[in-house]
Amino acid sequence: MRTVLVTGGTGNLGKAICRSFIQQGDSVIATYAHNREGALALKDELGERLSIVKLDILKEESIIELFSTLGKLDVLVNNSGLFTVSDQQSLEVSDWTRVFDTNVKGLFLVTRSALPLLKQSASGSIINIASINAIHPGFGQTAHYDASKGAVVAYTKSLAAEVAPIRVNAVAPGLLDAPYLSDKDNPIRTMFENRALLKRMVKVEEVASCVSFLSEARAITGEVVVVDCGYLVG
Repeated sequence: MRTVLVTGGTGNLGKAICRSFIQQGDSVIATYAHNREGALALKDELGERLSIVKLDILKEESIIELFSTLGKLDVLVNNSGLFTVSDQQSLEVSDWTRVFDTNVKGLFLVTRSALPLLKQSASGSIINIASINAIHPGFGQTAHYDASKGAVVAYTKSLAAEVAPIRVNAVAPGLLDAPYLSDKDNPIRTMFENRALLKRMVKVEEVASCVSFLSEARAITGEVVVVDCGYLVG
C-alpha cells in the first residue's frame, strides 16, 4: 500500500484526488489550511485509509512537524494553490506576493521536506498541479496567477532532472467545472466552452484520474500533461 500526501485536500480538486487514490487502495494524507469541517466530512466519507492534517504550507515549522510524523511517503501531490483576479495596474504588491508564496514558495517548502522520504520509496513520485494558464494567456486579469503557474512548470522540469529516479510531473487543468460557474451564461464558461474541442469544462475527476496515472507511470518524468477538453488546440 502506497502512502500519498495531497496538499489542499479539502478543495474540489483535492477531494477528487484523494478519492481516486483511496479507490486504488492507497493510504492518503490530506492537508487543509482552514476548512476543518470539510476535512472531517471527507474523512467520514473515505474512512480509515484517509488521514487529515492541518498544515500551513508557508510555515516551515508546520511542515517539519508534519514530516516528523511520517514513516514513509511514496507520492506527493502539490495541489494547494491560490487564484485571484486583478488588472496589473491595480494589483497590490502584497497580492502578487501572496499568490507567488502560495503557488510557488509553499510548493517548494513541502517538496523539499518530502524528498528524503521519497528517495527511500521504490516508486517515489511528485505531481504538481499547474494550469493551462502557464502555457496559454489566461482569461484576462490573471497575469500574476499565470506567471506563478509558469514557475510551477519550470520548477517541475528542473526538479525532475535533479532528483531522478524520483519522478516529477505536472498536470495542467483547463477550466474546472465548479459551483461558481453553474450559470451557463457566465462569460468565462462561455468563452472556454466555445473554444474547447469537447465544448465543455473539465471535471475534477478527470484531472484526478490523470494525477493517479502519473503516480504509476514509471517511464514518465519531467512532463506537463494538459487536461483541458481540447481548449489549447481549439
